[in-house]
Amino acid sequence: MRVLFIQRQPCIRALKCATGLRSAVPDLTLGFAAQGQTLTEFYGSGDELFDQWFRMDDPAADLAHAIDAFAPDVIHSHNLPDSLTVLAQTVCGGRVPIVHDVHDMQSLRATPYEDGFPDPTDPAEMERRATEDSDALVTVSDEVLAQLAARYRLPARTMILPNAPLDADIPAQIPPPERPHGPRPRVVYQGSLSDNGSHYDLREIFTVLAAQGFDLSIRPSRPQPAYRALADEIGATYHDPVSPSELMTLLPEYDWGWAGFNDTLNRAHIDTALPNKAFEYLGCGLPILTLPHAALARFVAAEGVGIVLRRPEDAAAAVRDADVVALRRRVADVRRQFTAERNAQRLARLYGELITLRPVAPVGA
Repeated sequence: MRVLFIQRQPCIRALKCATGLRSAVPDLTLGFAAQGQTLTEFYGSGDELFDQWFRMDDPAADLAHAIDAFAPDVIHSHNLPDSLTVLAQTVCGGRVPIVHDVHDMQSLRATPYEDGFPDPTDPAEMERRATEDSDALVTVSDEVLAQLAARYRLPARTMILPNAPLDADIPAQIPPPERPHGPRPRVVYQGSLSDNGSHYDLREIFTVLAAQGFDLSIRPSRPQPAYRALADEIGATYHDPVSPSELMTLLPEYDWGWAGFNDTLNRAHIDTALPNKAFEYLGCGLPILTLPHAALARFVAAEGVGIVLRRPEDAAAAVRDADVVALRRRVADVRRQFTAERNAQRLARLYGELITLRPVAPVGA
């Protein structure tokens, strides 16, 4: 099986999909075409998972070359932008099955996707075409799928693929549930941050948490000088970014993982998100603290793995009143149920169904 990933900027989801697929499909050949950095340039590792890499400086010409040179059985296109999937549809002309993987719906966002690449195309039309004209649709949550179904005609095959961690990165051992919970609960936030008012602008939330007496650690995925300055101001701890695998060895030392966002501008988008960090916290034994974002709140409540707060100001009282040992035991019981490897087995079956339904014809035919 030959699978070509295409994406504007390789993200951690692509790395996890590739790692999981390597374990699920022995005869897999993987390629990646990207406009931006490679995984190694961005995260420090990951390029070795792919047999061929293609740069898309000129997306139309370079994607056509990548498809011709790699001869994929399936194309797996990760948004945003949706225009890359539409471009693949145009280049392939129906000859290669295309999976459209929706991390984000641009129609639900008030702020642009923060990867540094402007998209001059009509985003609403690109979203519609990418959804309706692909052979299969993969989304990060049931809520994303429902939002797409309310707007567009869906392909016959759809799948929910949460942003789960790699089984190999989940710590083999975590501290016991009965460990002491000190007078200043240790709360960690890890992942993307911004200072532009988007859902990743958490400066106000962090200030509120610190004021309630939490021992707050900020672990950004990329350097964020504004948050280093904020940490000094509010008495939190800012850490320089580390690799995803190293981060997983550090998270178990904390008591709680923070997964609440700033929903001032992008509430509709945040209500569909099941972020990487939630599953990574669980894998490391941490109960989740979050806000009433629909998809994440549903998951946390259904699995019994954390607390959904009405607002950040309620955190101290909620943590004080919680049965922390019971929450930790529940997290310890389920933490290995959500892994990229398990997801990949289902993804490989989807690829196989698409190939069986429509064997690939030569692109130049």
